[in-house]
Amino acid sequence: MINGSKQMRRLTNLMPMIGRFHLHRAFSVHILDAKSPSSMLARGVTSPIKDLRVRLATEKSFFRHIDAVPLTACLGAEISGVDLSEKLSEDIVEEIWNSFLLFGVVFFRNQNLSPSQQVELAKRFGEVDRHPIVRGLDENPDVLQIIREAGEQTNFGETWHSDNSYMLEPSLGSILHAVEIPPVGNDTLFSCAYSTYESLSPKLRAVLENLYAVHTAGEAFNPNSVSGGSFDNPESTMKYQKAQELVSHALHPVVRTHPETGRKALFVNSMFTTNFEGMTRKESKPILDFLYEQTGKPEFTCRFRWQTGDVAMWDNRAVQHVAIGDNSSHRRVMNRVTLKGDKPY
Repeated sequence: MINGSKQMRRLTNLMPMIGRFHLHRAFSVHILDAKSPSSMLARGVTSPIKDLRVRLATEKSFFRHIDAVPLTACLGAEISGVDLSEKLSEDIVEEIWNSFLLFGVVFFRNQNLSPSQQVELAKRFGEVDRHPIVRGLDENPDVLQIIREAGEQTNFGETWHSDNSYMLEPSLGSILHAVEIPPVGNDTLFSCAYSTYESLSPKLRAVLENLYAVHTAGEAFNPNSVSGGSFDNPESTMKYQKAQELVSHALHPVVRTHPETGRKALFVNSMFTTNFEGMTRKESKPILDFLYEQTGKPEFTCRFRWQTGDVAMWDNRAVQHVAIGDNSSHRRVMNRVTLKGDKPY
C-alpha cells in the first residue's frame, strides 16, 4: 500500500518527465519543490494535458519500466510489459500510478489473476473498499463478481456513473478483471470528467462550483428492480443485502478537486445523482440532463473491447464509465475490487 510519502515521491518523479514535453499545466500539484526544474507546472502556464498524451503515442522513453500507449487524446492508455500476478517492484507500482493519474483509466491485456491476487494487487495502491450492498465472493468478500447470464436483459452498470458515489467517501478507484467475455459486444465506455467540466462555459462553471448534489443508491439498487441480481432469490447469480446506503444519501460538490492532480472534475452522474441541494428534482433536471449529455460526448470518451484476462484500472475521482449491454446471448463475468477514497471537496 502506498503511503503519503510514497505518493509524494511518485508525483514528484512524474513532473520532470512531463517537463520534457514543455507541458506547463498538466497537474496543479502542490507538493512540487520550488527549485524543481518542472516547478513551472505549479505556476499554471498554459498547454493542455492532452498534448502530452498525444506525444506519448510516439514517445517511447517517458516511462522506464512500462510501456503506455494512449487510446485517445482525452483519456485511456494500454499498458504492456507488466505481469500483474507477480509481486511488482516499487518502481513499477509508481509508474502504473503515474499513468493512472495521467490517463484516468489504464488497461492491461491477457492477465491471469486469481481473486486473491487481484486483492493483493489493489492493496499495492491503497486500502480495499468492500461494496456495502452487493455481496462479494464467499471465499473473498472484497471481490465483487459481476455476472450477466446469457438471456438476461438487465445489465449491471448500464448508465453513466462513478463507482459508489452515494457513499460519504466514494471509492477512489476500481480494478476490473475480465473472467468470461462474449465473443463480441458488451464493451465499456469511459468518460473524462476533467474534460466535461472544462468544456462548460465560464459562467456555468462558476454556478456549478457553488452547488452540492444529492447522491443515493436507493434507486439504482431498488429491491423491486435491481439490475442483474436479487435481494431474496437464493438462486440469483448476484446477491444483494439490505444496507443503510439504500435509505441514506450523500452530499458532494458538483465540481470536485482531485486531491492528487489538483484539477477540477464534474462529479454528478445519471445513476446515483438525483438533484442539487436545496432544489427539487424538477428544478435540477434540466441542468443535470445537460451535464449527463456532456459526459457521453464522443470526444471525451474512450471505448474498451474486452478479451478474457484483460484488466482495467480507473480513477473514480476523474472518470465515469458505463457498461454496454448489447450482447445478451452470451455470459459475461467480471471481478471487481475497489479502493477506499476520501470525502470530495
